[in-house]
Amino acid sequence: MKNEHTTIDENNIAHSSFITYSYETDCFSQARLAFYFEIVQEAGGNHAAIRKCSIADLQAEGKTWVITRSKIHVDRYTQWPEQIEVETWAQDPIRLHLPRVVQAFDKDHTPVFQAKTYWAILDLESGRPCRPGDMAQRIALPPEIRKKDMMLSRRSTYEESGCITLVSYKPKIQYLDTDRNLHVNNISYLNWALESLPTEFRNRAKISDADVSWIRQTFGGDELIVYTGSLDAEALFCDTPVLYHKIERKETDGKLTIVWEGTTTWMRRESFI
Repeated sequence: MKNEHTTIDENNIAHSSFITYSYETDCFSQARLAFYFEIVQEAGGNHAAIRKCSIADLQAEGKTWVITRSKIHVDRYTQWPEQIEVETWAQDPIRLHLPRVVQAFDKDHTPVFQAKTYWAILDLESGRPCRPGDMAQRIALPPEIRKKDMMLSRRSTYEESGCITLVSYKPKIQYLDTDRNLHVNNISYLNWALESLPTEFRNRAKISDADVSWIRQTFGGDELIVYTGSLDAEALFCDTPVLYHKIERKETDGKLTIVWEGTTTWMRRESFI
């Protein structure tokens, strides 16, 4: 993934360009959903870096950024070697979170995806979240006319949904799953959830909407279990299912802790061309 450049306009909106490289696509030459999540992470990181509040900047202050929730709607999946134009900006704090919008367009300014994300600032010594008001001022917010509704409604948990578990999977945390915070990068959780699904299903359908939450940090050596379920026992034979996901960590005392969960809505591949 290559970011050609990042600029910030007079409305405090950051603009970036990304290329859909072949290694960011699947066997049908369509972009992977993880690629869009990577763009969300990179665009936000570049914006923060220009404002001198990147992860590296915050670590020097004894703090860091972590993402806690992301809700993405996909209009279509780009193909190699399409260019993607990205806009991103921060919005007014919501409790202990600093929300961020990331929206992407193709060369004709047709929507590709839009993501709404919640970020938190953690104190590295205590591990506790810091109030984001100061950070909102450092990044600078856009005028009201550009702001979007960022109040994300509560999502049912895996257990609350009453879903039937369809597949489970035990991923092995690799060296490259960890990031500069020394914990597992947010994109790895998504990749593990998708990796648990049958090839035949992945060949037939792609995600149109995803709403996921990072609940606990995980680290190399942790023992994780991925679960995917649905209200429909035949969901993986359908073209447009809603799936529920969770990842649990097995603690040293044998107890299980939920570290990540979410929902995904799927459509036939042809719908995104």
